[in-house]
Amino acid sequence: MSEEVYSLVVAAFDDKESAEYVYDTLLTMENAEMVDLKMASTLYRNDKGKLKVHHKHGLTTWKGAAGGVAVGVLLGGPILGGAVGALIGRRGKGELGEVKEFLDERLGQEESAIVILLRDAQWEAVRDMLKRHDAEPLMLELSPEAERAIAEATADEEVIHSVREEIEIVDHSGE
Repeated sequence: MSEEVYSLVVAAFDDKESAEYVYDTLLTMENAEMVDLKMASTLYRNDKGKLKVHHKHGLTTWKGAAGGVAVGVLLGGPILGGAVGALIGRRGKGELGEVKEFLDERLGQEESAIVILLRDAQWEAVRDMLKRHDAEPLMLELSPEAERAIAEATADEEVIHSVREEIEIVDHSGE
């Protein structure tokens, strides 16, 4: 695990298509070296209102972490909650504990969201791209301590089981 600072960005959209389009745009931005995309997942609610995570892009930051499980932990998974949130630095507004509340307020049956983990980014370009899709992103910096806590949590079988019970995970990353 590096001592670099990673940024977590969560954005919700008023339709189901925007999260997918934003993901494709992020891939283009990564190819143009505008962002260093470490992880990306799109989120929806299934017919029963359960959060459904479509893991799209790898996760090499935390060894052994399945991408969708790491997203579940980042979303304030059932066991960690405030323990990880207390370790999160600030960037923009909010702390990790606010991510679940952010999604609960903005993610209904007809909406979508994206969760991305970036190491380096041309932030103005990322914000402008999200703004074009009427998204007001929640941006957080993950401290090295938070990264260690997440790495430990995603290596714990009990956490993995609990996250999978709470969140439906579909892995599209091919990893």
